[in-house]
Amino acid sequence: MSGNPSCRYLFGPVPSRRLGLSLGVDLNPRKVCTENCVFCQVGRTTELTLERKEWVPLSAVLAEYDRWVAAGNTTDYVTLSGSGEPTMHSKFGDVLRHVRATGRFRTALLSNGSLMWMPEVRREASEADVVKVTLSAWDEESFRRIHRPAPGLTFRRLLEGEQALREAFAGSLWVEVMLLAGFNDAPDQIRAIAERVASLRPDAVHMNTSTRPVQTGVTAGRVSEALLRTVAPWFEPVAEIPVFSGRSPPPEAWPDDELVDLLARHPLSLAALAESAGAEVEAVEKRLAPLIGAGRVAVEEHDGVRMARAVSA
Repeated sequence: MSGNPSCRYLFGPVPSRRLGLSLGVDLNPRKVCTENCVFCQVGRTTELTLERKEWVPLSAVLAEYDRWVAAGNTTDYVTLSGSGEPTMHSKFGDVLRHVRATGRFRTALLSNGSLMWMPEVRREASEADVVKVTLSAWDEESFRRIHRPAPGLTFRRLLEGEQALREAFAGSLWVEVMLLAGFNDAPDQIRAIAERVASLRPDAVHMNTSTRPVQTGVTAGRVSEALLRTVAPWFEPVAEIPVFSGRSPPPEAWPDDELVDLLARHPLSLAALAESAGAEVEAVEKRLAPLIGAGRVAVEEHDGVRMARAVSA
């Protein structure tokens, strides 16, 4: 949690399975995106579009970040992510340059890769230390079934854009592969995805499955850890199965509003929240209890994992 309770565009720092402690920067209104992925923990896309513009005021985002830094907060990474696809913001590169100018934190761009076919997006994305793109399909049909893209976005555009990014980007390129039961977990499907991932020559491949609540009415079950470990060597480099890491304050120090805001953007397991703070799950349960009683947070079990999420107003 940050030390500034008035944040509108910043959230966290979030315990990230990839980045340690990650301060999120949300450049999208909820929920504007280029895709309506069946596995998205943020929920159903309400404005499905490829339009790029200044969706939220750049000046306000930078001012909020400067206040956060001035308050003495720290993180491992400043990460563009949140309520939608961050490259939709026409000035996301300015945010990356501003953070780099402070010289304190590394930067990451968590993207679905959908706009990398645009040269201007690739140029701005190259300002980040780490760019993560998603590749969980192997052809047009699977892409449409899993990601449900905006009109005009095709699997060919996605793949060729990500390949072009690799050619231009000197930083670390990570690829996330999300495996979902009944969507892309058959052996021939996974091998087809691995072949396309190899064409990106990534520095790392992160294999995931659905560990958070997915959209209401969508059946997108998680696959077993055994399957993930079985197919990880099919990828080049061998796919990693990340675990949560990071350091956040003890649960009793988490401000109510920041905790609810965090869980609205990123539903998290009680175990991950506890691990991030070096605390027991019981301490997290105790901290969440008054918010549950007030109807602001709910704890639900998904495939044996207890997840905390914010309750919509």
